[in-house]
Amino acid sequence: MSNTIQHFSHSHPLKQYHDIRRKYRKEAKINCGLCQLLVEDDQICYDCYKWECVYPLHKTCAELPQYLNHGLHDSLHGPLMLQKRSSSNNGNNNNNTTCYYCENPFQHNEVFAYVCNQCSLHMHMTCALITIPILTCDKDNNVQYFCHQQLMMLVDHDNSKDQAQCFVCRSSWLGLAYSCTYETCKNFLHSSCAKFPWKVDNSHSHHHSLALQFSKPQSCDLCCKKHCRLIFKCHDGCNFNLCTECVFVKTRVSCQSHVHSLYFVEKAFYKGNCSACQKSYADWSEHDHHLVPDEISRTQFFLFRCIECDYNLHFLCGPLPSTIKFKYHIHPLTLIDHQITKDDYYDQFYCDICEEERSPYFRIYCCKDCDYSAHIHCLFSEIQNVYACYQIMKEIKGDKKVVNKLISFGETRWTQLIDRTEDTSNDQQNLGEVLSNSLTDEDKEMLNDPFTFGSSSEDKTFVERRYQFIKTEINAPILDHQLFSIETIYNINEFPSFNSVNFWNFYWELRYYKHKSGMKLDDKYLGQKVVDINGYKVPITLAHILNTLLHYYTESDLFGARVENWTPGIKSVFATIFCIVCDQMCRTKMKDITKDVLQDWFFYLNAIAGKRYRNNIRLKKFIDKIIKRFFCFEAIRYEKDIKEKLMLRIVDLEDELKKCKEKLHMFNTHMSWTFEKIKNPINDALRLEEKYVDEIICFDELLNSEFEAIHFP
Repeated sequence: MSNTIQHFSHSHPLKQYHDIRRKYRKEAKINCGLCQLLVEDDQICYDCYKWECVYPLHKTCAELPQYLNHGLHDSLHGPLMLQKRSSSNNGNNNNNTTCYYCENPFQHNEVFAYVCNQCSLHMHMTCALITIPILTCDKDNNVQYFCHQQLMMLVDHDNSKDQAQCFVCRSSWLGLAYSCTYETCKNFLHSSCAKFPWKVDNSHSHHHSLALQFSKPQSCDLCCKKHCRLIFKCHDGCNFNLCTECVFVKTRVSCQSHVHSLYFVEKAFYKGNCSACQKSYADWSEHDHHLVPDEISRTQFFLFRCIECDYNLHFLCGPLPSTIKFKYHIHPLTLIDHQITKDDYYDQFYCDICEEERSPYFRIYCCKDCDYSAHIHCLFSEIQNVYACYQIMKEIKGDKKVVNKLISFGETRWTQLIDRTEDTSNDQQNLGEVLSNSLTDEDKEMLNDPFTFGSSSEDKTFVERRYQFIKTEINAPILDHQLFSIETIYNINEFPSFNSVNFWNFYWELRYYKHKSGMKLDDKYLGQKVVDINGYKVPITLAHILNTLLHYYTESDLFGARVENWTPGIKSVFATIFCIVCDQMCRTKMKDITKDVLQDWFFYLNAIAGKRYRNNIRLKKFIDKIIKRFFCFEAIRYEKDIKEKLMLRIVDLEDELKKCKEKLHMFNTHMSWTFEKIKNPINDALRLEEKYVDEIICFDELLNSEFEAIHFP
């Protein structure tokens, strides 16, 4: 570039300086007008040739192109333009935008960015200039990888890239790999990663073709891995992405508690709760405060996931074979949810395969004929063989029942003796369609408010006010389990005793509780095909539960005597809700019951029983066996949470006190030094402290225009 340039971001010509300090004072801090970073003494830069105008630019910033074509941007929109971020089509200020490339937010001082005004795309200047690896495809559909426009060569190892990660799978160097020939580039690709096809037409995880492309950071819809740059993407409007490791996942199984197939992922990054046990691995380790057992550490990256909806199962909770044949044991091993009784609570439990200690609270395989138990992860290869057989038989015969039955956590008691009966002769209707045709207006009104249905408005108002009074004035915030703020704790004069008075106050809150949406079913059940079990039309994933219950109990045992008066729509709703509650009870440990869960169960079971204000034997059993024990756990949680909060506050205050003492010491030291330095002026000031101002300076002196220099040490 010449010594003088006309930059698009400034109205005046800019002159090149090799030492910008010649123009400004040496102590002045000068920031670049584009990147806002400091201009160092030894940096070549440009500045406005007019002395009164200040607009410095780094030489590298001044040479940035005004227009830029980028591989991640739609070419139909034209090139990106380097401009101020606040300049957009709609005139909105984009200070809160994020970079399309790195997905990090723009800082307040990052004024300029590469912008597309059609799609509001913004990129950091540094991100937009990263020459991304591109993919080219020859006539035989062979993918060629290039990096920074340089060919990647196949080598055994490159010591300079020991800390780098493979551009595709994000793991370290292993075996043969393609390494970029550009010296400063750290990109490389494993030989196996470079052999991915350009297009996948028969992915097991998606019904459309998937194309391999470089992208901004994306999340894989199967393993939930984030920041994937090389992905297989659906371009049919699905916004569906798979990382290169998940595109060929083949293990697909089914479970009775979910309507869709589940994919088994061996390297998952899912951090949410399991749909069966309602806990995440992180929550489990945090609450138990001890070393994570092998059951967790050996299986925490295994996941069963439904891509069609948000349904995920830990490997320990997912569909596992009901029986396993182990070559080193003569009898078949049976899957059970847990193995602990009141008598053996303090016993130690061991796996007979690895001979290491195991937790009795996790599912295991055990022998019914002898005392033999094993970790699930110790039988992983045998489980994989069952899955392989499952896939083969499903593809050949289209019937997954011909192989070992797969059972998820909580399903065991519904499948031990009763086979699942699926009568879907209802013209393949889903539950939503069945209810829309069978629920009367009176049914809908009753389901919306089952306890005060048919009552006067005064009675309904009384119930609502009574509930709010008990909840907010008597029980809150203790039983809402919202931890006190520190200010609230300071004002507390009495702490709860968790005695019978507190308990019955809590009980009456449950009695008056009404679910906001009434007896409403979740959409995941309304969209399922129904199964007719003895006249009860329930979702297909709950049919095995109702079938089992009706095998052991009569209808009046389950739903009470008034079941004879139920309309077909009410029968479907109440039976479905009853099965949901029963299933949740089978999957919930006492220590994991929350107030919200207890309120829902109490509300639903009470509504189905239809005895809101009368004695109910089942209700008394529920009080004695469940609510009283939950109340005890609440006392334990209350004591733990409040104590921890107070201890944390004490630590904060002690730290604040320490900082204050340090500041005081620094202040005393500084002021001692200061007073010593100005000792004479201070003595003079103290000598005059009792005098009035006009005694020190008279009006003649005040009005005199002559200036006398002030001397101060």
